[in-house]
Amino acid sequence: MKKINELLRNLEIKPIHYEKNGKATIVTTKNGKYVVKKNPDPIYNYLNQRTFEYYPNIRIIGDYEVAEYLEEPIIPDDQKILDMASLIALLHVKTTHYKPIEEYGYQDIYETIKGNLEYLKKQYDDKMDKVESEIFMSPSSYLLARHITAIYNMLKFCNDGIEKWYKKVKEEKKIRLVILHNNLSLDHFFGNKLISWNKAKIGPPIFDLYKFYKKTYTPFVWEEVMKKYLANYPLKEEELELFYIMISIPSPLELHDTEYQNVKFIHEELDYMNKTNHFIEQMKKTSS
Repeated sequence: MKKINELLRNLEIKPIHYEKNGKATIVTTKNGKYVVKKNPDPIYNYLNQRTFEYYPNIRIIGDYEVAEYLEEPIIPDDQKILDMASLIALLHVKTTHYKPIEEYGYQDIYETIKGNLEYLKKQYDDKMDKVESEIFMSPSSYLLARHITAIYNMLKFCNDGIEKWYKKVKEEKKIRLVILHNNLSLDHFFGNKLISWNKAKIGPPIFDLYKFYKKTYTPFVWEEVMKKYLANYPLKEEELELFYIMISIPSPLELHDTEYQNVKFIHEELDYMNKTNHFIEQMKKTSS
């Protein structure tokens, strides 16, 4: 707190109240509120250079940032996520660049996904061996056994897809990259501005979409979200294919302390798979 007080004095900000909010400190003054937090890798200068200014007014002092506190306007979440899709697309438009494959290789993506799929297949195989040895199946074991074929089919879809994708792209000379916000959520969007840029990095545009989808696949109609994004930032065929593969990868099995938690996890995973299958089918119908 001593460091924060020193920063505020330098900016002639007189606090009357402090409130911790995760890694940030909310500072209340007579003239408004500010958010103070560490910022080891500021990206705002680059975003300014690319004329992307959709973030709070921020002042950087050393390894700290002092930002305006944004009040969230009353916007329905269905509209909010569409507005976010447009803004994410604009971020990607403004920061698009290309690098030689040697500097950011498709091979790394391929090997990472293949390794993940092999790990998941073994994990589910080991679990099914245990399930089949149970004399009386627990509710979670029974639920998993009933639906294991769907999970294996999803793993096969991902494995076949990543092989076809890699054959298509491995001879490419360049890869399209953007600045990824890398921490997208509805909680990080206020009045057409994105906050929490501390995880920003360079990567393929679908990496932002993948993480955003995982957080918001329900209850929203993601076909509409993608339609809004693609209208502003069309994805290449191989980018869409990789996106579909990534969102289809099942979650690792999580063992919990109670049977209720285990059943809940499997139900949620099955619901995710069904919604994702439907989303991909609808997207492919739209594009055909």
